[in-house]
Amino acid sequence: MMRMGREGFTLVEVMAAMMVFAVVMVGLAGVFLGVARLGESSRHLNRAMADARTVLDAIRDGSASGLAGVTGTNWTTWSQVNGLTSLPSEAVTVTYVNQAADPLSVTIQVSWLERGRTKRAAVDTVVTRR
Repeated sequence: MMRMGREGFTLVEVMAAMMVFAVVMVGLAGVFLGVARLGESSRHLNRAMADARTVLDAIRDGSASGLAGVTGTNWTTWSQVNGLTSLPSEAVTVTYVNQAADPLSVTIQVSWLERGRTKRAAVDTVVTRR
């Protein structure tokens, strides 16, 4: 003959387990959102560096005709005309330490908006006439 006992969980135990589960799930949701933000930042930085490399390639190609052609180009307009605007509020600026120097020290900076803040990536290089 089987004896009827109290088997299973009480309502308090079930509610406590649900609270622990809820706390863990909220923590995991925060981690998931953080990873998603990092992924977005990484994609933006990767795109910005690719755009900087595109401008750098154009500068190197232009240096074959002389450095005056490089310094005389409006690279901000060039980048917009050539479709380097895939990031939110993306802007490309090119600066020179001394425009008359050979080799020419060049800084290419790409800036964009990310979650309301301006982010920047820059590439420094030296270009000489080919």
